[in-house]
Amino acid sequence: MKVVNFHSLAELIQPKVKQLSGKEATINALVVAIKRFSDTLSTTNTPDASRVLKDARISLSSGIVDVTMKASRNQFSAIVKELSDAAAELSEFPHIFPLLNSIKLILPRDDYALIGGKLGHLRDAATLVNVAKLTLNLSPRAEMTPGIASYITELLFRNGVNILDAFLGYGDIIMVVDDRDGPLAYDVLQGEIRGSTKVEEWKS
Repeated sequence: MKVVNFHSLAELIQPKVKQLSGKEATINALVVAIKRFSDTLSTTNTPDASRVLKDARISLSSGIVDVTMKASRNQFSAIVKELSDAAAELSEFPHIFPLLNSIKLILPRDDYALIGGKLGHLRDAATLVNVAKLTLNLSPRAEMTPGIASYITELLFRNGVNILDAFLGYGDIIMVVDDRDGPLAYDVLQGEIRGSTKVEEWKS
């Protein structure tokens, strides 16, 4: 944003520069280096995140359960196999997100009820009920846009939507919100998608 005092920044980083380089750097030398770096930022062309939502598709699913199962990494494959074996009974295959010491599942409430008694790991799981799932399918150009995820989460935050969980995939963003916030989050994102489309039409 270019809102910084170069001299103050130079004083702040001077000890770290000495530690990393092993050499004493004067304040004036650091100010010059910071200024040169700042000048390069003005030539950086960052796409407008709001415009790349054009052609995005959004869906809202209510009645979702967000499940967190504590598990070590060597248990992950066994849990995924159990889920795969039970998948034939489910309305859709659950979203599975392996984390550092746990596995996260996002699935419809009815599917959770079906497999709840069959998967031993689910007995000790922490569950969030009465939540909704927002799935945002991005266009190919949006997938590579820096800051697109931050833009979307900030947009929802400004509109009073609390995101309980969010997962970023290649082309997909999945967010879990309270059931009551689902319609609002959908309307906010849909309005943004339509707005970006209008901008593109106006430009053309």
